[in-house]
Formats: sequence, structure tokens, C-alpha cells
Amino acid sequence: MAINIENETIVSLTEATKTLPRVNGKRPAISTLWRWCRKGLRGVRLEYIRVGRNIATSREALSRFFAALADADAPPAQSPPPVTRPERPAAPAARQRALAEADRILEEAGI
Repeated sequence: MAINIENETIVSLTEATKTLPRVNGKRPAISTLWRWCRKGLRGVRLEYIRVGRNIATSREALSRFFAALADADAPPAQSPPPVTRPERPAAPAARQRALAEADRILEEAGI
């Protein structure tokens, strides 16, 4: 979804960093938000617009970005069971050789 400048609260990246919570006592740097806009984080990109030379985003875009990150962290609903190959029966000649070998071993053991 693109930023709608008529319905959303546009903020500069500097202002956006001030609205974000502190992590380990520090707020995210402006370069971090720029990286989230250009490259994304875990496949999710922060929406932005250009205002002249400057980059801006919206409070709503930040909310969508963090919600998408939370959704990406959620485990998949149900993974399908692993596909297993049924065991192939031995070829008749190979089965006969295996049986003959087993009989020989049993005879040698006196069983």
C-alpha cells in the first residue's frame, strides 16, 4: 500500500525516529529508517515518499511496517507432514540371494 498524503500524517525520518520507542536506551538512527525504506528488514520495506530532496514517511506507514514484521515472525499455521517414500520391495533375485545367505548363516550357527 502506498502512502496517501491526504489521509495520513506525514513525518520526516528525523521526526519518525523521535516517535519510536527506545531500545537499550537508544532510538533508531535516521540511517536505520532510511535502510528500512530502501532495503527493508526481513523482506518488509517501510513505505516512503520524496518531498524534494528529503525522504518522508507516515505514522500509519510505520504502523503497517511494524505489523508486517510481527506477521513475518509468526510461525506458520500448520506445516504439512514430510513426504516419505514408500519402501520398495526387493527384486526377486536379490530377495532369493538374501534368503540363501540367511539360511547359510543359520546353518553355520547350528540353528
